[in-house]
Amino acid sequence: MTGSTPPKIGRDSHTRVLAHDLNNLLTAIIGATESILERRWIDLETRADIAHIREGARRAGALIRHTPPNPHEPSSPDVISVNETILATSRLLAFRLGSDISLTLDLTEDNDGARAEPSQLDRALLNLVANARYAIEGAGTVTLRAERRLLVAASSCVPDTIPAGDYIVIVVADTGSGIARDQLRHVFDPGFSSRIRSGGSGLGLSSVRDIVRELTGFLAIESIRGCGTSVAIFLPRHDREWKSARAAKAHLTTRAGVVLLVDDDVLVRQLTEQILRRAGWTVLCAGSAEVALEVSQHSAYDLLITDVAMQGMDGVTLTRQTLSRRPDLPVILTSGYAELAAMDEWRSANVSFLTKPYGRADLLGAISRVTQRRAAEASRTR
Repeated sequence: MTGSTPPKIGRDSHTRVLAHDLNNLLTAIIGATESILERRWIDLETRADIAHIREGARRAGALIRHTPPNPHEPSSPDVISVNETILATSRLLAFRLGSDISLTLDLTEDNDGARAEPSQLDRALLNLVANARYAIEGAGTVTLRAERRLLVAASSCVPDTIPAGDYIVIVVADTGSGIARDQLRHVFDPGFSSRIRSGGSGLGLSSVRDIVRELTGFLAIESIRGCGTSVAIFLPRHDREWKSARAAKAHLTTRAGVVLLVDDDVLVRQLTEQILRRAGWTVLCAGSAEVALEVSQHSAYDLLITDVAMQGMDGVTLTRQTLSRRPDLPVILTSGYAELAAMDEWRSANVSFLTKPYGRADLLGAISRVTQRRAAEASRTR
């Protein structure tokens, strides 16, 4: 959104308007970095720096959003390299510890992957490292370790019993004061704190447990008074080739045609247009819903991609008017507000939702899904 008009979806608040504008800027940053990375003459050092900028923008968007994906889309987070995720966030973790506490990484092997959003692991690790910092009085060390572990039998731990299986285990260990045995079983309870006398309001570990449960993982904590604490996250191991195969399939099944692209943010519109043209689409652009309606009267197109929060007519109203005339048209709604996806009217097989910020793979994947669903729906009605 380029102006100060609040979005028409959700609560009318300055915070949400700011989040929308930030998501637009991050979408532009991701698009620009991906465009640079496509240039073959870029040297390896510059390429690595640009890749870090892109990853940082993606994670910033996820932290701004702090919401689950579209509940009407299949939940399929990428299979990520845990080592790469830890390395990418290690500077931020070290910063949270300060100068007196050192961060040691022990990433002993390429441990394949776990199915997760990188931002989920970021939030869990930031929380665990923050607790480790409070547990250390003065100088100390926090060790972050990742390894593959095969359990041939169930293991009874605190707070979870971990079933037999093949896991990627992430351990955050500190040299702090430790936790008393009688308190250990309660540290993941909401509001629990071992720092009440010093003004602590809660360890916040219940949020870590929520994240780990969402990832179908398990937790184990061990602590000895005066010797420190270690928290282990057990995530089911997945083959990272699954991610490449899914991405390749998405690109192969993306059908080129004519798309009407509607967004009132110039940077987002330009970079999205560039992605679409490079993927073989003919792109008709509009900076507002009103202009899009004018364009639709004179031009044929196969797909509508529209932002939701725009000045004047919003993308929801545009979609409703368009589908009233062309009910079979595939539509992709883009926004930083995931709650839009819960609206019952968007259960249609022809409407998909793409959360900002997005990159090339996200956009082409969304196009592939909505066009495949449209084709499947058409074949069933024949």
